Amino acid sequence: MLSLVILPPWLAAFLIFRRIFSDWREATLTACIAWGVLITVLTETLSLFHALEFVPLLVSWSVISCLSFGISAYYWRRDSTIDVPLFQRKHSVPAILAVGIGYILLATLVVAIVSPPNSWDSMTYHMARVANWIDHGSIRHYQTDILRQLWLGPWAEFPITHVQILSGGDRFASCVQYVAMLGSLVGVSLMAKKFGTDNNGQLFSLVFCLTIPMGILQASSTQNDYVASFWLLCFLNFVIDAVEASLPITWGYATLMGTSLGLAVLTKITTLIFATPFLLWITISLVRKRGIRLIPILGLLGVVAISINIGHFIRNYEVFAYPLGPPSDTRTLKNEIHTPAALASNVIRNVALHLGTPIGLAATKAAVLHIHRLTGLDINDDRTTFNKLSFEFGPSLHEDYAGNPVHLMIIVVAIFVMLSIRSQFRLTLIYCTCLAIGFLLFCGYLKWQPFNSRLHLPLFVAMAPVCGAVFSRSFLRTIMPAVAIIILCIGALYATRNALRPLLSKHASIMVVRRPDLYFTNRPPFRDAYENAASAVTRGTPTRIGIITGVNSWEYPMRVLVQMKSSTKVRFEHVDIQNESRVCPPDVPPIQGLPEKIIVIGPAYRDLPPGYTVTFRQEPVSVLERDVATK
Repeated sequence: MLSLVILPPWLAAFLIFRRIFSDWREATLTACIAWGVLITVLTETLSLFHALEFVPLLVSWSVISCLSFGISAYYWRRDSTIDVPLFQRKHSVPAILAVGIGYILLATLVVAIVSPPNSWDSMTYHMARVANWIDHGSIRHYQTDILRQLWLGPWAEFPITHVQILSGGDRFASCVQYVAMLGSLVGVSLMAKKFGTDNNGQLFSLVFCLTIPMGILQASSTQNDYVASFWLLCFLNFVIDAVEASLPITWGYATLMGTSLGLAVLTKITTLIFATPFLLWITISLVRKRGIRLIPILGLLGVVAISINIGHFIRNYEVFAYPLGPPSDTRTLKNEIHTPAALASNVIRNVALHLGTPIGLAATKAAVLHIHRLTGLDINDDRTTFNKLSFEFGPSLHEDYAGNPVHLMIIVVAIFVMLSIRSQFRLTLIYCTCLAIGFLLFCGYLKWQPFNSRLHLPLFVAMAPVCGAVFSRSFLRTIMPAVAIIILCIGALYATRNALRPLLSKHASIMVVRRPDLYFTNRPPFRDAYENAASAVTRGTPTRIGIITGVNSWEYPMRVLVQMKSSTKVRFEHVDIQNESRVCPPDVPPIQGLPEKIIVIGPAYRDLPPGYTVTFRQEPVSVLERDVATK
């Protein structure tokens, strides 16, 4: 049903744009952008009427799909040929690579479908916000102790919400990031072509992107880093077209550029940091070539990007009086000092996140510490370190911490080779310079934290076509097949032994562990407490359950377990809210009075709500029940 309802609009857009663009990959990216806008508009529109529910969604998608089937049938009869020249049968190495590519794609897809979401952020706010939206029938801001559910970029959760409502569960929630990975493979091979790369180089770009360790781990999760990487990659493809003037820069083309940028920002605001140098590049390039008459078109780019985000910005402003979120939260992410030493410190520590290998780890750490001492700052300086976290790095199969050491090494080699033969790589050098400036802006603006390797994923994805171009157009082409095989082997390891969702493991494989238990792979001690609390709170078949959490509590798995144990649909209501979100309107339709039972996750009681008694307690969960006399 999901395929029949959601995919036809994309196919119709693809067939339309296939007649405009000469390369099917360009049409693929453009169709994805059109589909992304459709998801955004449909979500925002239904939310206005609190109609983000099964029937309105099914009807809306069915109508859209019926129209799309007609459009698809019309254009398919006119042109159904699609040339995919990446694999050449006369070479044995691409066939070998195809096996590795196929294994990683299949293994990652199996993990995405079989395992439920279980990363910390997904349990805290990614999937929790989806559950709240479904409860409210709207993406409007609501009362909650976990403010990240409100102000952080929401786009990746838009399609997850649609999929979850239509499928009746979270079985396919991780497929959103998986599809973003597939789109990125198309995008990097296309950009490699624009850099003048042959088919083998384009294939190497694809392999490089596919095997990024952090990317493989993200592709089976419900976080948003790969989705953000994909939208940013779409924008960068259009930037290359614009500066090279391979396509006329029209109002429509500027709209596509602005839309892709807007979708990237709506997914993750940090993408704007990486996009800023490219915005400057395209502005300078186009104004130099065509004068100030291009300024209105560039202005349209900005207007479209802001328009995509306007609904989210308005919701943030209404609650926090600031469009990007609560100033108190956003301030904690920013560096408190902006000196060369602070910048150098963050550059060293961010790069170090990708140096962790089992071989020579102690020596690498000693070298990093020695180099950092030259900055004159404490390596854990609170002014440049988030939440007083200690500096640490090492090899990891965990999606929050994994680095990309081999891929970083390939990037460094490619940059050195490119600089040695600069005349062949003019466009690529400018592109890399913009990425480097984006990385410096990132280090200069945001505090270091051990989770930053996730935020670096867009940079590694964006460097994939550069590596393909350099390796295929220099003396490195002789070792390119061997390097591709090596990184495919590394990628297969990450696809198989994901720390949170292992495909193969003696005792913890996702194929043998019960699905409810997999939610707690990241925090096994929580399992029994949540299970017992869910049993306690569902006695008597309540239809309303209050919930009180800490600022970083696992809300989502409690919702899942309660719903599994309840014979009726349960509605959760955040109660006793003390932060800025208390100004949000009550649930719709309005319900008078507090619920009979309240679940408390994580925090000590601020004040026990009057008339309630603790009936269950097992760290970190408690259940409160309203006294009989007050019912």
